[in-house]
This record gives sequence, C-alpha cells and structure tokens, in this order.
Amino acid sequence: MKIAIDIRTILPTRSGVGNYVLHLIENLLRVDSGSSYYFIARTKNLELIDSLEKKGAPLITIFSHENHPLGDFWEHFILPLRLKKYGVEIFHGPASLIPFRKENYRVVVTIHDLVAFLFPNTIPLKYGAYMRYLLRYAVRRADKIISVSNHTREDLIRILKVPPEKIAVVHEAPTPLFQALDRNWAREQLKLRYGLEKKFIYHLGNIEPRKNLIVLLQAFAQVCRQISNEYVLVLSGQAGWLTGNLQRFLEQYPFKERIVFTGYVPREDLPLFMNGAEMFVFPSLYEGFGLPVLEAMNCGTPVISSNRSSIPEIVGPAALLIDPEDPTALAEMIVFLIRHPEERERLRAMGLQQAARFTWEEAARKTLAVYQSIQRPLPEPA
Repeated sequence: MKIAIDIRTILPTRSGVGNYVLHLIENLLRVDSGSSYYFIARTKNLELIDSLEKKGAPLITIFSHENHPLGDFWEHFILPLRLKKYGVEIFHGPASLIPFRKENYRVVVTIHDLVAFLFPNTIPLKYGAYMRYLLRYAVRRADKIISVSNHTREDLIRILKVPPEKIAVVHEAPTPLFQALDRNWAREQLKLRYGLEKKFIYHLGNIEPRKNLIVLLQAFAQVCRQISNEYVLVLSGQAGWLTGNLQRFLEQYPFKERIVFTGYVPREDLPLFMNGAEMFVFPSLYEGFGLPVLEAMNCGTPVISSNRSSIPEIVGPAALLIDPEDPTALAEMIVFLIRHPEERERLRAMGLQQAARFTWEEAARKTLAVYQSIQRPLPEPA
C-alpha cells in the first residue's frame, strides 16, 4: 500500500494530538514493512523524527495545520492532486481533518474528541464553529473513522449519527519515556533543574477551561487549610485559550505562594515530575482519551481523576475518581491520599498494571488493520 499521513502536528511544543501522531508513525514503520509511507509535513516537522530508522517520503508544504485561509486552500484542493500524482491509496488525517477534495484514494480520519459539540463554551467561538463544520464533513466523507476511545465512539454515534460499523476504536498508549524511576533521584533532579524542593501534587495539561483548573485550585485551597505547608501544587502546560477567568481567580487566591506554574516542560523532563509527585490530579471536564493519566500510571504515580467522559474507561479500577465539579470531594480525596501512604502504594501497583494494557505497537497494528480493511482490491490479471 501507499499510505499518506499528515504529520504537521508534530511540533517542538506539541501536546496530545502531536504526540499521538509521532508515536503512531514510529510504530507503524516498525510493524509494517510492506507499505510505502508519505508524510505531509513542513521541514520543522521532519526534523523531529530524524531518529527513526526508516522514514517515509516527505511531501513538503510551507503551510502549517493552523495556517488560514491559504493553508486551508492548499490542504483541501492542492494536496489531493499531489496525493493522486504519487499514487497514494490511503490518506490518513490523524488530527480530525481531511481534505474537501477527494481523488482516487481511500480516507481514514482519527477523531480525538467532540469537545466542539459537547463543551463549546470551553473553546473560542469561531474555532468551535469551524471545528463543528469540519468534523461533520470528515465523519461523512471518510471511508473509516478511528476513535481513540469507546466513549468517543459512542459520542460519534449519538451526536453525529455515524454508523457504528464505520468506527474502529484504537486506544492510545504511554511511551517508554514515561516509566517508573527512582523517586529520590527524580526529586533531586527537579530540585537542581527547577528549584522544586517541597512535596508536590501534579497536574499536566494545556491551560484552558476544559482542564477545570479553577476547581482544582479551589480544592487545593481546602487542602492547604488542613495540611501543613510542606505541599505545593505544580501545574505544567502551555497557555491555551480563554484563560481570563483563571487569571482573575488567581488574583484573589489566598495560597499563591503554594502554586507553581512551570509553563511548557520539555518532554524528556516530564517523567521527572510524574515520578517526583506524591500524586497526579486530573479533574478534566471532558477528554477524548486522557493520555496524561495513563502516563502518570506508567510512572507508578497515584492518580485522582474525573469520573466523566473516557477517563473511567482508561483508568479502570486503578485510580480514584471524583465529580470534577465538586471541589470539596476532590480536596477530601487529596487529603485522604496524603494521610494514607498504604493507599498510594496500592494505587501505584494497580496503575502500573493498568497502563501495561496499552501499547503503541498494538495501536499501530490496529491502525494498519483499518488501512487494510478499506484497501482497494488489486485488479484481476488480464
């Protein structure tokens, strides 16, 4: 097969979707030696995958995936002609988007979430309208849809009326980078690199309303009133959108000195934070998959998370789940884990077992099976 994949979300400061694309293509190239791969990319995207033993042929563009409107025109009308020129049989849009124009190739699209439909108030108005339009188009025109969780699959069926047989569920997975380290060593490294000396509760995610940081801060304020000041709350992630309410909340926050915003953390340093933390807390309002909770578990870190969307599916019995709109319940759970080290040890062991159920090799094999299921049959010999 000749397979083209858009990898323009693989950026130096990438978050969820970019990491999904990177790990998927790394493992596709390992498990599939019989296909030819073409990567739609800018030069800066290719520079980040130089470590691969085998790379696909690049289809270079000057346009990023966020370049509007010229980039949209290139993606929807010029790219299909280039795919046709190279005889591409399968095009995969791994970031929820596919070109409007379709030539003689089959199309796969990965849908990560339906936040634009379910939580439109957590994203910018114009962006939400744009994504709703493109998602409706993508699920209608794609030959096959990959959903990253069963929960997102059910959302697709319920909200966009997608036929169930059109959807294949392919879970994401933690990478080997996220693994259990010596906790004392991790904490020493955090002290040296980030000046972080106190015990800490950790959260990782883009700073945006869906991550529910105001509730997390409300809960931590209650924790601070019950627990000595040896604990701080560390928040990592790049600034997203609609952060005004959070900034106003922080102006009046009574425990500012116990909050640490690290900003974007280089990928190679994240396991230090995951391993050094007393616990990982993730009260998100909605996740299509929820990879950070799995990464924390793979580091042996106890997890407290939301009881909504895909999170229960991903964590199974290996995390403590709370109503993400109840700061008191979250505070009580944090205090409970602080005061009960034996419960932290139980969650560490269960989390490692649960995370081991998800691998990128399996994700790549299932994705390859999706490609094969829609491959056009070879013509009969004359």
